[in-house]
Amino acid sequence: MKIDLSFREFYPHPIEKVWKAISNRDGLAFWLMENDFEPIVGKRFQFRYPAGPNGRGWIDCEVLALEPPSRIAWSWQATESDLAGRVEIQLKTIEGGTELTLAHTGDTDPDRRSRYASGWPGKFADLHKLLSQR
Repeated sequence: MKIDLSFREFYPHPIEKVWKAISNRDGLAFWLMENDFEPIVGKRFQFRYPAGPNGRGWIDCEVLALEPPSRIAWSWQATESDLAGRVEIQLKTIEGGTELTLAHTGDTDPDRRSRYASGWPGKFADLHKLLSQR
């Protein structure tokens, strides 16, 4: 099944602050998942979560694009049987703050697609919390 998810969020913070939260290991760990991310194009890394019936406990990724402070993209392979998908985040300065657009594309099973569709909004809420703390 195709994944073609797109989300748009507003953060009342400068683009540099939002960029910092989405492009470093500690920021990603707070709002997304534990990881061994490094901001280097071509760097392979993993997002880690508790293994269970809904997953193996990690997502294999590779940094595909890094254009500070406006664009970051990484591959996303949650299972051995899925082809690698893609997560791309674009930031744009708008009046009063920053607009974040996230696109999650690729192929996966219907259950996983449904979890992605319902899971990203909660992650954006966690990003709001992180940005409000700093």
